[in-house]
Amino acid sequence: MHKKRLEQFRLNFSSPVFLAAAQQLKRDAAEAARITYEIHAVERGQWTHYYHCSDDGTRLSFRWEKPFAHACPTCGKVYTGEPYDAAWTSIVHVEIGKAVAQLGLLYIANPEREILQWIKIKLTTYADHYETYAIHGDIPYNGPGRLFAQTLDEAHWITDLALGFAVIQEHLTQKEARHIRQGLLEPCARFLIAYKEEQIHNHAVLITSAIGMLGILLENEEIILAGLDGAYGLLDQLNRGILEDGLWYEGNVQYHFYAFQSLLHFAMVAEGTPWDIWPNPAVKAMFDYPPHLLLPSGAMPTLNDTGPHSHIGTYAPNYEIAYAIYGDELYRNYLLTAYALTGAVKAKAWATRDSMYALMYGQNLSSGQNAEGSVDLIAEMQTTQSFIGSGLTKMANNDGWHVLIKHSRFGGEHDHMDRLGLSIVCGETPLLIDPGTTAYGIPTHYGWFKHTLAHNTVSIAGKDQPPRDGELIQLRTEPWGDWVESAVDWCGDDYRMKGRIILPEELKSWSQEAYEGVRIRRISLLADTHLLDVVEVQVPSLREVILANHFSGMLVDDEGWETTTVAIGERDQQWLKEKRRLAGRNGNLLFAMAEGYLQQLSWCSETSEVISALTPDNPPSTSRTSLFERVMASDRVWFVQALRYDRNELIAEGILTVECEADRVWRISVDLPDGKALYRLDWRGEKAALTRIQV
Repeated sequence: MHKKRLEQFRLNFSSPVFLAAAQQLKRDAAEAARITYEIHAVERGQWTHYYHCSDDGTRLSFRWEKPFAHACPTCGKVYTGEPYDAAWTSIVHVEIGKAVAQLGLLYIANPEREILQWIKIKLTTYADHYETYAIHGDIPYNGPGRLFAQTLDEAHWITDLALGFAVIQEHLTQKEARHIRQGLLEPCARFLIAYKEEQIHNHAVLITSAIGMLGILLENEEIILAGLDGAYGLLDQLNRGILEDGLWYEGNVQYHFYAFQSLLHFAMVAEGTPWDIWPNPAVKAMFDYPPHLLLPSGAMPTLNDTGPHSHIGTYAPNYEIAYAIYGDELYRNYLLTAYALTGAVKAKAWATRDSMYALMYGQNLSSGQNAEGSVDLIAEMQTTQSFIGSGLTKMANNDGWHVLIKHSRFGGEHDHMDRLGLSIVCGETPLLIDPGTTAYGIPTHYGWFKHTLAHNTVSIAGKDQPPRDGELIQLRTEPWGDWVESAVDWCGDDYRMKGRIILPEELKSWSQEAYEGVRIRRISLLADTHLLDVVEVQVPSLREVILANHFSGMLVDDEGWETTTVAIGERDQQWLKEKRRLAGRNGNLLFAMAEGYLQQLSWCSETSEVISALTPDNPPSTSRTSLFERVMASDRVWFVQALRYDRNELIAEGILTVECEADRVWRISVDLPDGKALYRLDWRGEKAALTRIQV
């Protein structure tokens, strides 16, 4: 590790500016001292995704004095036996790895003998036993591990240990350092090389980063090049896995930073060596993208295999590194905003400046290194914009609405097969959102969340959309609102990542036959008082078309609904509770949200049937109200809906009227108590023409 980083750490550790970070590191060290687990000659970890409550998806917890009582903090249920005990074993070793890295840094600022001795014992004990651990693991779509059940976890763990070793190696005797290199670092590097993934994938980034990091610490160019060079090496991952605008191809910020994390640890060790990757423009691009995607609430959108609740503060530690390395004003403003240091009245703090990275890289934020080109991040979060490379469009209005349209590239194994999906939030109140997913060991993940029908988009016969890249046709800003037109078709079967990724047969749940020749276009308009959403589906022959809308609330009026047992799509119907059919067409529905009320006005060009059901929300112990509008179509069918939300009052009834002016030309009237809006929509060109002809 570059000596200037360690010196920066020492200075920051004693600075009042970083007092919270120094205190947090001391607390982490105290917690690490409570780890009483003795590393054994036989260790066999299991997948940590199993370490969750099967009822509500909450991660289980334990106390060191009761290691085999795995309790759910939400419902209180206690799990014992396998796979929980072995998953707990993996978690313990993960915690030991983190502690080695944290305590190694603490020793630099506070060189107490007990700290160094604790680290030595852990590293040398692993070196004593590592090569005796049996290769094992049958986790889907992953290579095996030795200490853990998958190659990915092995790479995570050794990265933390290697970082701790890099920090304290000069304080080891030659014999101790040689034993750790020969008994732990080198055999782990050889193991990871043997199980590198031959695809562009976040796993491969982590594994190749770990190999490169170990190679530098071993001063072994062969191992370094095994991690960095060649097809699917780390440099190839950066070259082919990052989309044009800087987002990692798997389609969400959580996996973006998941892939980035080990890359950053490699960069820390490689800085100042011939293998330094900070100058690589792809690394800076990965820092540049996420701030622009932030929603007005400060949250990051949940997309594909991501969990909820990540926000600007979640990733602030990474921007401590970014600002120190690049000095970009965008990164300084990110940190000022995350820590509420902007000076704005009532500014919300999303995070405390208490991370390990703040101690290692933290800079003075009171004045910029490069004020030219400064970005107002709050304004950026509230700005409508499209990201063409990653295929996301964010729209925001003055009333607190933010709408995300997903016309993205296919994201591989972690995709949810939901091109043209829609997510809508007002302030911090979810209206219709993508729930992301939960732990992979929870049945809801593969059973429900990963499928087209669980998203606010179109499915054919309830089947999953095959891999295909979406398309942004246009984004327009008008005096009366912002609107976006997006599209996807299955007139071919190519997509950007085809040939670069492995798609396991078990994950190919889609139906190429059902979607062959299908084309979907979607226009979403965000006005000041409402959202207008129009979907056109073109099919080459008779198909069942389903438009799904998942409301984060409950229907207020039960009139006209009757119980039904009809199956929706081909998913296991256990995920659809209390199914009801709307007898007759009711284009005006009201939902009670977490705060306030949402009104849906809807229309369909063909005779349709509406089915409601309670489906899993995230966490899966909660539910949302899902509407599935079904129609049999043999050419084109149009769905129109207008959404209106009021935080405080029960909404007065509105009227949606749609009239055909000419072939594929519609006049749409949204008549609300606070005014009437009349639109003309012409679908006939390559780009639709949408105008507001009456205010």
